This record gives sequence, C-alpha cells and structure tokens, in this order.
Amino acid sequence: MPLTIKKIQTAKPSDKTITLSDGDGLQLIVAPNGRKGWRFRYTRPDGSKKRNMMSFGSYPTVTLAEAREKASEARRLVSQGIDPAEHRRTEQEALENLDADHFRTLANEWHSGKAQQWKATSNRAKLSWSVLENHVFPYVGDRPIQSITPMDWLGILRRLEQQGKHEQKRRVHFFCRDIYRLAVVTGRVDSNPLADLGVALQRFKKGSMSHIGPEELPELVQAIENYRGNVLVKYGLKLLLLTAVRPGELRKAEWKEFDFDKALWRIPAERMKMGKEHKVPLPTQALDVLRDLHRITGHYNLLFPGRNDSTRPMSDMTWSMALKRMGFDGRHVPHGTRHTIATALKEMGYPGEWIEMQLSHKLPGIQGIYTHAEHMAPEQRPAMMQAWASYIFPSAKG
Repeated sequence: MPLTIKKIQTAKPSDKTITLSDGDGLQLIVAPNGRKGWRFRYTRPDGSKKRNMMSFGSYPTVTLAEAREKASEARRLVSQGIDPAEHRRTEQEALENLDADHFRTLANEWHSGKAQQWKATSNRAKLSWSVLENHVFPYVGDRPIQSITPMDWLGILRRLEQQGKHEQKRRVHFFCRDIYRLAVVTGRVDSNPLADLGVALQRFKKGSMSHIGPEELPELVQAIENYRGNVLVKYGLKLLLLTAVRPGELRKAEWKEFDFDKALWRIPAERMKMGKEHKVPLPTQALDVLRDLHRITGHYNLLFPGRNDSTRPMSDMTWSMALKRMGFDGRHVPHGTRHTIATALKEMGYPGEWIEMQLSHKLPGIQGIYTHAEHMAPEQRPAMMQAWASYIFPSAKG
C-alpha cells in the first residue's frame, strides 16, 4: 500500500531499522534513533541487473510529495538508460567546479606552472599577475573562457592602446595568448582568439614613447616649476628628471631604500626589469627634493602613497595627466623623460655605457654578457648626474 502522511507520522522506531514502502522502489527508513529518511532502490540500466540505492534526504525536510517527485524523475532517467545516482554525482561535480573554466581559474593554473619555471630572482611572476589583476580580471576574469569573444579581447587591448599604455598592452596580449594555449591543450577551448588580433591593433615600435627633445627641456622644467597642482606630483616629475628611473620604479619607491648620507638610492631587484638591484646616484638637487618630500610623506613607507590607501602607490596615470594639463599632451609622457635624458647626456659627451647603466639597460652584444661594471666611482655616474642636475636645475634647491 502507498504511504500516507498519517502512517509516516505514527511510525515508531524499534530496536531494528524499519522499512516502509511507497511502491516502485521508494522507501522510508525509520532508524532505531527515530530518524526517518527516504531511499530509492532501482536496477542499474547498464544491463548488469545489479540493484542500487540512493538517498533522497530525511523526513520531514523532504515531504512525501517531494520524495515521490524525486522518485518519478529517477525512474524517468532509468527508462532512458541513465543511472540516476551517477547523473546526480555528475551534476554535483559540475556545481562544485562551476568556475573551473572561468578565465581567472585558468589564469591561476597557468601562472602556477609558469612561476615554477621562472627564476627565483625574476620579477615576472609578480609582474604578470599584477598585469592580469589590473587590466584583465575586472573585465573577463569571472566569465567562462568559452563566452569571451575576440571583440572582448580587442576592447581590452584597444583600451590600453588609447591610454598610451603600449607596454602593458603588449604584456596583456602575450600573457593571455599563453593562457589560451593552455586552455586549448587541456580541451577547454578549440581556438586561441588572441593569436590573430595583432592585425587589428596599432603597431608600436619599442622606444617610441612620446618625448621632447633636449632643446625643449627649458619649457618642461619651467612648466614643472610653475605647476600649482598636487605638490607630490611636482616633486615626482622633478625626480624623474633628476634620476632617469622608470616611472613605476619611482612610484613604488620606499623611504628605506634611500641613503641620504651616501647620496644613494638602491632599488631592490624585485622591482627592477632586469631582476637585479639598481644603484641610483642622487645629485644635490634630488636630495633637496627628497628632503622636502620627506617632510610630507616621511611617516609612510612609500614616497608617493595613494590618496585613498597609503599602503599602495599613487595611480600610474597621475604624472601623465599632470603633463597633459601642462600642455604636453601627445608630446611628452613620464616614461619619455628617460629618452630625453639619454639624448641630452649623449650630446654632453658622456660615455654610452654610463648612460645605459643609469637607465638600467643591458649593454648590447658581448658587452652585455661580460661587462658588469656599475660605473659608480665618484667621477663617473655620480658626477654625470650631478652635472645633469645642475644643467636643468642650476640652483642647489631642487
């Protein structure tokens, strides 16, 4: 006889498990401790004629009507040659791995493998993840990789292109193309949409950052001197001119890296593109700017803390926007300052290897393999940078 609610409610436990049948495989089990649970027994549809059992939950959490509905669905699956227990297990695994094919998950898998290949002293692991976090994950990180179209990627890359972040665009293209290769090999996508996107993007020749020529330096220096915006921005633009470091190296600089007595800034290897510590001589004018800056941000770790979070550096667009407001839009960007300095120092007659070392560039050819001189003798790079500082900021006060 089919079960009734009254029969279920009045069923009393005994010292042995009691089985109450509702028919067609659906049963209610009454345990000695009084707990009641639904069971469904069926013959596997694989031809083995083996019996199997699956649980539908406990009563009264699962009502009689709900248990019958579950049993009906299980019978339907059996009639179609599908094992209902295996079907449920597959569904549960799919739910548990719902984000397994999301781009962020694949990126993490790719990054973990690459991090083991890259040298321990390399900054590539940290750099690559930072690029993905800043420029990719906000747009497609939580989307299944199959749903991301070539136009989505084109939008991400063109956004960086329009912002003048050509190096970041190159890195995004390179890293994400590599992630897709992993996805193709592991069968999660059929093709790599980033492989052919280059034809729709602007070609950018390395080294062509917008920059003024040495003859325009007085205009730039005067514009910085007259800047009436955030004084931290003013100090930052001055220090870029006085040190020739990359904007990112200065933005992320910490006070502990500076030795005022030795007039020396040691940039740690993990922040350097070449993966080794870089020594930057500090001319008098740079020390003056740093002392003024220290009175403002010296109680922070960073020289240039962010406006909303002092543990993070200021935005990488801050100096770029300031130069645009000064009238240098399309003419000069922060990174271009290094090109301007290099050109001017060559015209002043300084040795190329001193200039390349100041810029933290690897020397070309055989020189780059066997030459490790830092040219930090007082009459070498320190004297060169002091002469440069005195040329652009003649007064000792930077």
